[in-house]
Amino acid sequence: MDEKLFSNILSVSARTIETAKVGLLRPKSREIIKKIIAEKGLYVISGLRGVGKTTILAELSKTIEHSIYFNGEIIVKYGADLLDVLHHSEKLGYSTFMIDEIHTIPNWEKDIKIFYDETHHHTIITGSSAVALKVQGSELSRRAIIFNLKPFSFREYLYFRTNKEFEIVKIGDLLDRKKLSIIMKQIVPYAPEFELYTKRNALPAAYFENKPDVYLNIVERVIRYDLQSLREIDAGYTDAAFKVIKFIATSSPGEVSYSGLANSIRKNTRLVQEMIRLLSYAGLLYIVPPEGSGHKAIRREDKILMPLSFRNALCESYGVPTSIGGIREDFFVQHVSDAKYLKTGVERKTPDFLVGNSIFEIGGESKGWSQLKNMENAYLVKESLLFEDKEIPIYAFGFLY
Repeated sequence: MDEKLFSNILSVSARTIETAKVGLLRPKSREIIKKIIAEKGLYVISGLRGVGKTTILAELSKTIEHSIYFNGEIIVKYGADLLDVLHHSEKLGYSTFMIDEIHTIPNWEKDIKIFYDETHHHTIITGSSAVALKVQGSELSRRAIIFNLKPFSFREYLYFRTNKEFEIVKIGDLLDRKKLSIIMKQIVPYAPEFELYTKRNALPAAYFENKPDVYLNIVERVIRYDLQSLREIDAGYTDAAFKVIKFIATSSPGEVSYSGLANSIRKNTRLVQEMIRLLSYAGLLYIVPPEGSGHKAIRREDKILMPLSFRNALCESYGVPTSIGGIREDFFVQHVSDAKYLKTGVERKTPDFLVGNSIFEIGGESKGWSQLKNMENAYLVKESLLFEDKEIPIYAFGFLY
């Protein structure tokens, strides 16, 4: 491999990783780092841009001897071949290889498989959720250990605000009034932090950089660059993706449907469904499937939500009010990843979510019980510190991870 080309890639990548270093790591990042250091292997860290994947690699590069870091976008920019870069690095004596945002490199999975099978060197790659899906669906699945890194939970955010590490709770704890009371005692002093967390600081990059345009920049990069790793796109597709994001961000969750989106952006429904699926792979959307199976589920549409703080940042940029109900549902789904959507259509109003056998309706302080009448295992999730039987303050769900 050309030495000058290699040096340029290495130099620019080094500047990228230098900006990712932070003074205090989130507990989840420490846990991932500890596992990667403990045993040599092939590791995949997936997640949305800005969640802290590069920060983990920056810490590993300081800790592991003979390690080398490359940014996938830089490799593509310089027109280099990933396998050539890895082989050249090995000849120089490196034995731990870190490739960041690897999904930007075409056919990366083939090169990683060849290199890892040849060398069995310690290899850590990061990328969008689509990277984890590709690994799981390929021969790499037998070799790789996968970590998924999400935006801050409310619990993790409070760790940085207070320097206190709160215990993770289970959803069953929130359904037990006695346990919930104990949990809420430690949360109550920090409830005023909730609004700033949900609206501006749920993404680590936004919190540490303290720049309001972080969310907009991530949306821009995901649509213009990350989607290219999932399908061929043109200017028309890119423009439609921006319109889809705007429609979802500025609508309340109950107003979003595939057909409504298709009519709004003047595209067919099938294209809109595919686009939303790809945006979810990139981490920009959450797709909550309907409860049920077979024809019962097919007749209902998914609920489409967003990672926390993106909705507010986008609405501010468009100059429109943010749906508070949308923020609350974004919060709930981000913390309760196995939730199902319970709306059944226009026949009657029903509660929002089903988790296991429990039904949850999300609302503000004055939310009533009208949609939960005569329902077993039903709970009202309210943005309130006061709670009665079968009511759960929404803040408590922020401690599930």
